[in-house]
Amino acid sequence: MFAQDRLSLFIGRANKYAAVELSDYRKRLCVEYNISNQLLDDYYRRCGSNWGNVGLALEIAKTSGRHMREVCDYYKRYHRNGWNRILVEIGIKPGSMYYDPFYDRIRYHSECWREHYCSYCDHHDKHHRKHYKKHKRHKHHKWHDDDDDWDDDDEDD
Repeated sequence: MFAQDRLSLFIGRANKYAAVELSDYRKRLCVEYNISNQLLDDYYRRCGSNWGNVGLALEIAKTSGRHMREVCDYYKRYHRNGWNRILVEIGIKPGSMYYDPFYDRIRYHSECWREHYCSYCDHHDKHHRKHYKKHKRHKHHKWHDDDDDWDDDDEDD
């Protein structure tokens, strides 16, 4: 899997879990990265109001040893170019000492978010795919032409 795909998968899974269990997601971020709720709210605003971006930015800060303020500044400057550009600018690139540990942790946390989401869905039926009843087909379409000729009127010519 390509690096950008792994990042997108992480962001998607984190957002999916945050959408159903935001308080638990926030608590886990606060504990994992040793930050306060107030800082988390600030990072949320600075990372495009996207919980997946916040989780990724926190992991970048932890792996690289940079302060989260600095990672948010890089995000502001380069987010239009994608997370790979931000990672390169920070120094998390192929061959660097941070590259493998970063992607190992991303894979680990991505799986955690997926498992937490699936566990939530198993306990809350409303998040399972719904099996809708199939509608009965009506005998005639709305514009049914019931005569045997080729035109659309109802008169036999």
